[in-house]
Amino acid sequence: MHMLIRVLVPAADAIEAVGIARFALDRLIGIGEGASTAFDYYKTLDESTARYRDHPRYGELDPAHRLSSATGKQLLDDAIEAQATWFIETVATLREKLDTLEPIEVMDDVDLVRYDCYRLGQFAGPSVWIYDEHGAGLRSRSAVDRYIEDRDSDSLWVVPADVHY
Repeated sequence: MHMLIRVLVPAADAIEAVGIARFALDRLIGIGEGASTAFDYYKTLDESTARYRDHPRYGELDPAHRLSSATGKQLLDDAIEAQATWFIETVATLREKLDTLEPIEVMDDVDLVRYDCYRLGQFAGPSVWIYDEHGAGLRSRSAVDRYIEDRDSDSLWVVPADVHY
């Protein structure tokens, strides 16, 4: 499956932003020290074969957008909203399952209940839409807000990336 994630990076310009984002994305596919394999592969939108270059919601996307731009804000807000919606729906589903299953059924992963728990606890992968320049997942609006507050927001860029998992 494919999804469009966002990488928030401090940079002087769009070219530098994409380069810094690629470092984070490399870590998310298992390249580099301390890397994980959250995704199989990625493409930034400066690659002609990237799936989301002509996104139905945004039109033609550039490889990087200043966070202060309308598109940058929209890309980030949409990711925050999608991430929160997914999380809330998954928690509600998990609660229903836990209310009906016996502990031994949970242990046996009936109805994928343990898998739901695993996905809720992920720090990277398909349940996380936003990452920083190190490839660390920003899993909530407050985490994104703290990240932005700790940096010069005028130098922040949003780099969308097409990832496969």
